[in-house]
Amino acid sequence: MKKFISYIIPIVTLTAFILIMLGGNYLKKPHNSSEDVFAFVNISMQDAKVENWDKLQTDLTNIDSAWKKIIPRIQYSVETDEILDINLNLARLKGSIDSKDKSSTLIELNEIVENWNDLIT
Repeated sequence: MKKFISYIIPIVTLTAFILIMLGGNYLKKPHNSSEDVFAFVNISMQDAKVENWDKLQTDLTNIDSAWKKIIPRIQYSVETDEILDINLNLARLKGSIDSKDKSSTLIELNEIVENWNDLIT
């Protein structure tokens, strides 16, 4: 029995670590509508094209809160640089929305989409 336990504990531990490390694609998916970063970004793109700056402020809040809900789930399966890239995009997006700059807002939103797609590939 002691020999069995000495084999099973490392096997179960390694299996759990492998599942966590490879589970990022599943963990990235939203579990409810308040965590759907990609949908919020798409809505923001539509609002940016028509220059609806008040709506973009609420969209940015939704994106930021959804992103903060996703980070704890994916932090062990992605590189820190990828998380920091999206955080930086959100900070620049806030500045471009505050300055009401349509082109930089669209650039940042498209870069968020690219970073999101590259997050777990």
